[in-house]
Amino acid sequence: MAAIRTLTASSISLCSTMPDPNPAYYPGLLVDCRGLGLNHVPHGIPSDTTTLTLSRNNLTLLPGDAFTHLHELRELDLSRNQISRLLPYAFRGLGKLIRLDVGRNELPLSPQTYPVDLFKPLVSLNTLLLNLNSRSVSSSPDLAVKSRVVDTLQKGVLPSVLATPLHFVSEQRGRKSRVLGGRIPGLRGPLAADGPRSEPKASSTVMRSDQLEGAVGSSRDVELGYPDEALSHLPALQHLALDGLTNRTLGPGFRTLSQLTHLDMNGKTGYCKMFTFHIHTLAAVQHLTHLNMSDCDVKILTSDAFSSLQNLTSLDLSFNQALGFDLLGKAFRGLSHTKLTNLTIDAIVPFRTLGVIIDSQQLRYFRNLTHLERLQTRLNRIEAFEPGALCSGMPPNLKHVVANGNLFELAPYVNDLVCLESLAELDMSGLDAYWTPPLRPPDDDNNRHRNVCQREEVPAKRVTRRHSPSNSEDVCQGERFSVPPRLEVFRARDFGLQYNLEKVRIHASNSLRKVDLSENHFPRWQGPLCGFYYVEELLLMDTLAEDIDHRFFPGFPALRVLNISTNRLRDVFQRDEEGQVLSGMMNLAVLDLSWNNLGHLPNATLSRLESLKELYLHNNGMGSFVLQLSHMKKLQRLDVSMNQLHALPGHIRDHLDRVARTYNVTVDMTFNPIACICDNIDFLTWLRHTRVDFATGQGHYYCLQGDGSVVSVDNIIDVIERLERTCVSYVGVLIGASASCVIVVTLLVGALAYRFRWKLRYLYFASRLGLQRDKRHQEQDQQKFSYDAFVSFATEDQDFVMGELKSRLEDQQGLTLCIHTRDFTPGQYIASNIVDSVQRSRRTLVVVSRALLASDWCHYELQMALMDSLHTGRDVLLFLLYQHVPAHELSRDMLANLQATSYMEFPEEEDDGHVFWTRLARALKA
Repeated sequence: MAAIRTLTASSISLCSTMPDPNPAYYPGLLVDCRGLGLNHVPHGIPSDTTTLTLSRNNLTLLPGDAFTHLHELRELDLSRNQISRLLPYAFRGLGKLIRLDVGRNELPLSPQTYPVDLFKPLVSLNTLLLNLNSRSVSSSPDLAVKSRVVDTLQKGVLPSVLATPLHFVSEQRGRKSRVLGGRIPGLRGPLAADGPRSEPKASSTVMRSDQLEGAVGSSRDVELGYPDEALSHLPALQHLALDGLTNRTLGPGFRTLSQLTHLDMNGKTGYCKMFTFHIHTLAAVQHLTHLNMSDCDVKILTSDAFSSLQNLTSLDLSFNQALGFDLLGKAFRGLSHTKLTNLTIDAIVPFRTLGVIIDSQQLRYFRNLTHLERLQTRLNRIEAFEPGALCSGMPPNLKHVVANGNLFELAPYVNDLVCLESLAELDMSGLDAYWTPPLRPPDDDNNRHRNVCQREEVPAKRVTRRHSPSNSEDVCQGERFSVPPRLEVFRARDFGLQYNLEKVRIHASNSLRKVDLSENHFPRWQGPLCGFYYVEELLLMDTLAEDIDHRFFPGFPALRVLNISTNRLRDVFQRDEEGQVLSGMMNLAVLDLSWNNLGHLPNATLSRLESLKELYLHNNGMGSFVLQLSHMKKLQRLDVSMNQLHALPGHIRDHLDRVARTYNVTVDMTFNPIACICDNIDFLTWLRHTRVDFATGQGHYYCLQGDGSVVSVDNIIDVIERLERTCVSYVGVLIGASASCVIVVTLLVGALAYRFRWKLRYLYFASRLGLQRDKRHQEQDQQKFSYDAFVSFATEDQDFVMGELKSRLEDQQGLTLCIHTRDFTPGQYIASNIVDSVQRSRRTLVVVSRALLASDWCHYELQMALMDSLHTGRDVLLFLLYQHVPAHELSRDMLANLQATSYMEFPEEEDDGHVFWTRLARALKA
């Protein structure tokens, strides 16, 4: 181990000093001496210091005069050192100290460690942290002994052995302490042996280090116990963090701490091995309002354990995996005497426990917690509730339930949720760390259970409601679900749901405002959904959605926030040319369509969202942005980051400028390859001068250079300024020279054409006749092609091509077709395969459909066939209209080709099939 450097009094110069950021301590100083390897408190600390941090050093001793001159000190941090000794006047002069942290040292909880007068000067101390100082010398008592202790407690008799003191063996840095045997020292002797029991003598409880087999490293032994006499001199103490000692109670000195309201004994931030918890354990701190006993290895919990804590409002018993719901259910009896409003019981069953079914017996005292408003019960392997348990056993004023990370099944208990009349928030989400099996709604046979408690519907006068549409019952005929009448927030993320969203209805008398069903599996959103008339926020992220019917979203007329990101909605929106999918949501203010690989969107996709304020479209592979936004008069945030945009079109820029006159508008175009070239100078100039906020000074902007390279820029405004100077210097000259050249060439060509107009006509017709003669001669010596036809088709039409077309032309007509899925050469570039196939085929047969018009590769095949036709002078293209496509849906190139050449339409009647295929084969052979 490296030697610890010794620092002198001048070591204060290594500390950082600054004005204390806490305005309540103004004009004091913050002195930070963390992690400097100090082995003494440095001298020279300014007297006006209000916060002093000495953590992560090598302090071992606090002298009596270390802080006497720091009369203004409010916070002192001595944690993470090796302090093993505190002198009686170590904190003398700190009358204004509010917070003291001496955690994670070698100061085990014991009257021997903390002198009686140690804390007497700290009359203003509000928060004291003593945790992470004690290690229990025992952790796993003998099972037989434990069993007898449990039997004794169940009989209502507290064995005197539980009051037996335990001992601490301190750990020196670099040396390890090891305890063997796994027994509680105080439980040896009388309780373990058969025969009369006697009160153990105090001397017999002292365990020295030489008595612990394998224990090494302590120069002194300490009898563990809470230092109540020393702590009794802290009249202002409100927050206390302690290690939880095995089978120990808080002494009478704690009764003087009338201001103590928060006690933290959890094993996550300290050492806690309590084992047993009974009515006397915390009887001395009856003013407590907040108690944290999580991860304290509590195995025995008596039914009256909390009876003395009548002011308790918040309790955390999480990660005591030996408790279980049977033992906890009995403890609810004592909690009924408290004012408990917040209960946290995460992971109180073993991790590998099978699914837990909560029954009425376990909840028989739970309903008596009449003040309880929030319950958190995560990671408890809960699978279901016994029918009727929720109606008969839940507290009447419970408003918030967080139960994520369990193993819930959709069972009849779902219909009992309506009994929780005060419930406002319910979280039944799963966790990513746990596999949730696919769930579907219960079968009809299982759904016959309805509201076991037989309560009547909540009268309408108790919950204010607007009238729902009168025709809702006619529209929705699917399964009906009942929800708690005051439930406003429902979360079931990663719940394992797996089915199509169709014909779902809930009772119209509900208060639902937010629904989160993200990370489930809903491939199709069909609707109609009824009863969701008041939902304002709907989250359906990452649900593997592939289809949305236009009837789905009208079921949410009050919707203001919609997040459907991270789905598979490209095809849904690309074929929605009239904007029907997102219709019916006139109040929608926030829309998130990110991570959907949308690509190009039709102009009318968002045409009906007039109230939209925030639009998120990042990570969608968008190469252009042509959506109409002029109707969005309140649009204040547009996120198109992480796409492939080079600029924003002029109509978008003009609209954003108009909105920016009234609102603060923000546009995020980070991580897009913005074209930093003179051709894009209009957009770049606008970006620099507009009132719209682009956060250009925060980086993450990329420039697409003229040579095609993309570079990151720290400040794109500087790049724009340089471009403006560069482009303006030659733009005028270039425009003038280009215009002059065009005019001169135009005049010259026109004059020559007029002068030789008759000769040009003659040459044109003579050349045309010559080409025709050459063509006929070429046909006589025509080379033999490898294929009669190369078939150009979209992937969506593959079934037709590989089925009927191949059978008719190859099998019946004897033609040889080149089909890319079958005949392309593996390993070659696709473009090379296309050119080679066109050249080796007599004709190119284009199967025209809507899918082909949207395919980039099919467009490329068409252009290569056109080039081959121009180059060879032969007719190459033949169009087969497989689907009827209106002229206004055809691209300009396709329309021009169809108007210039003849084509064949696929017959709708089967009787015309033979004639059609014969004509098509003859055309391909011609």
